[in-house]
Amino acid sequence: MTRRRAQASASAATDANALKIVVPDGLTPAERQRETAEYLADMILELRNLARGAKLHMVMVPLEYAYYEAFGAAHRVDVPEAEIERIKRLTRASEDAERRPG
Repeated sequence: MTRRRAQASASAATDANALKIVVPDGLTPAERQRETAEYLADMILELRNLARGAKLHMVMVPLEYAYYEAFGAAHRVDVPEAEIERIKRLTRASEDAERRPG
């Protein structure tokens, strides 16, 4: 069996200005990052499924975490300020309830 190895292109690894310009295919850097993160999530999920099928659980678990990280990067959600304030109020109420005797 021959060994295969993936490598990033030299220009992608060394070009510090790559994220500051609009890429040639018309995508903004943010769109390009989202698409790349989606692609990585899909590939990692395939690797995780291969590991699960081969019962390689020690390999499968880190791939599961990597999948969620890539998926989260691809599907970022800004939490509304009102929700953040609501969570803070609930936290304070919970802490106050824990301090009260009885």
